[in-house]
Amino acid sequence: MQALVKYTTLLFFITLSYISYGQDCTEYHITNCRWADRSFLYSRQSKSAAFKPGMSSEFNIVVYDGEEYYISVDGHKKLGNIRIRLIEDDEHQTILYDNAQFKYENYFYFKNSLTKNLIVEISSEVPENDKTNDIYCLGVLIEFRNNKLETRSEKLGF
Repeated sequence: MQALVKYTTLLFFITLSYISYGQDCTEYHITNCRWADRSFLYSRQSKSAAFKPGMSSEFNIVVYDGEEYYISVDGHKKLGNIRIRLIEDDEHQTILYDNAQFKYENYFYFKNSLTKNLIVEISSEVPENDKTNDIYCLGVLIEFRNNKLETRSEKLGF
């Protein structure tokens, strides 16, 4: 009888682990977002998250003086168009970039002349006929390169 209880309990926990398996979005930005060329370096400010259609979220990044940045966003196709906005993190909350003005392009470059704190705001489309509460992965890849080093290295070599 004790063996039956042990096996039943073991079977219950094995079944529970399969049922409660969640989607792991941890490295979605690494495997799915479009990368820039090899002159850019990966930024640890990149993020991935679980998203629902129609959801909005934001996170903070720091951009440094003299660096060029590349930001790429990608998500499951059921999230629809993904909107990305860069907002200056100050009292004015100036919107520096909004990809809705560029047909929801999923990547862009910018150069920075001053060190700033920025807010990256990500939102997905609200589905018209989708009533499910399904969760999908979304990633934001951030890369950078130092422009000061680039101009100095142009004088080296053959």
